[in-house]
Amino acid sequence: MTTLLAIGDIHLGRIPAALHPDLAPQAAQLGPEAAWSRAVTEAINRKVDAVVLAGDVVERSRDLLVAYGDLKNGVEKLATAGIPVLAVAGNHDTLVLPRLAREINALQLLGADGRWQEKSVGKLNVIGWSFPRPQVRHSPLKDFPHISQPERVIGLLHCDRDQADSPYAPVTSAELEAAPTAAWLLGHIHQPDPLSAPRPIGYLGSLSALRASETGARGPWLLNWSESGVEIEQLPLAPLRYEALEVDVSQLERPEMLAEATLAAARGLATRLSKHEFMPDVVGLRIQWVGSCRFERELPTASAQLVEESRPWRERGMVLFIQKAVVRTQADFDLADIAQRSDPCGLLARRLLILANPEHDEHQRMLDQGRSRLLRVAGLREFQALDTELDDASVRDWLQRAGQRALLELLAQRRGPA
Repeated sequence: MTTLLAIGDIHLGRIPAALHPDLAPQAAQLGPEAAWSRAVTEAINRKVDAVVLAGDVVERSRDLLVAYGDLKNGVEKLATAGIPVLAVAGNHDTLVLPRLAREINALQLLGADGRWQEKSVGKLNVIGWSFPRPQVRHSPLKDFPHISQPERVIGLLHCDRDQADSPYAPVTSAELEAAPTAAWLLGHIHQPDPLSAPRPIGYLGSLSALRASETGARGPWLLNWSESGVEIEQLPLAPLRYEALEVDVSQLERPEMLAEATLAAARGLATRLSKHEFMPDVVGLRIQWVGSCRFERELPTASAQLVEESRPWRERGMVLFIQKAVVRTQADFDLADIAQRSDPCGLLARRLLILANPEHDEHQRMLDQGRSRLLRVAGLREFQALDTELDDASVRDWLQRAGQRALLELLAQRRGPA
């Protein structure tokens, strides 16, 4: 058997995002450098045959000295244990990773100058391609070489999958399927793929959470190759983790009960995480209030107050904190009944019913109009740092929440029956 520890985007030099102010002094122990150190220790303990890095090892091209110490320390520890480190350059570290490879003898860069290159590891060959410049608008797979024993080859590539106009080495799923390898380990997208197929093809994801929106498990992947095939599993050893946590408010009578409901849901999450081999040190909670709320008008204010006033606390050996809370509830009123009215409340209720019915003739037109308006807002300077991907589900969610909030206000102003 040949084993690899495969690591996606590390982004050494990046500061952990969205920490609670009380946790700011611990930032250095929660970021990419700490996750890299844990991955190195795990590779040595498991005596893997090699560590492979799928690009964007470093956050910025000028971060030579920022990344040098931590990367060198880890690579040298691996070299002392007889574990080689193979890496491809991504769009973030096109310039700096080759320089680091020249400075750190045990770090081997694959595919320099945009040319495919193979390296033997145990009974495997790892084949990789590195960005020759920060932007590459053609598919590297168009020049993929002939492989004589594809069942013994692992592909390592930093690329943008199924994004034809991307400047970051666009490839298609069909190209990856057609390129003969036993597996494709990809970098660039921070959300990891399941990689559960007999022939794994997909993104490793970021080694640690780089944004609060990067929820779920983060860590390296252990790949085991044998004559019978490839097995791969994620080792979620990142010290910082963000989790989306739904809290049902349907049974709550008053806004003051939000804190108790949050604690109960957080304890349940901590219990689940504590049952795994690896536990994060810190978990940031991104709460979604769901269900039918009896105090819908007061919920946004109460939610914001809870986030602002909360402090980190400890559960089952982990520190938990509330990073964000958003309202996803359904207002406790009868839309069908209100829609019978001839006033603005009735008009708005009818629009909300259309949004809830994908089969309605006006449904798609409303989504398209909403997307057009939202994109104009998202283009403003104040919102450019936010995620502006507006698929139909996202647009419908925004419109439904805004419409419900407006309807609540209208009903309160008119004192009409809800």
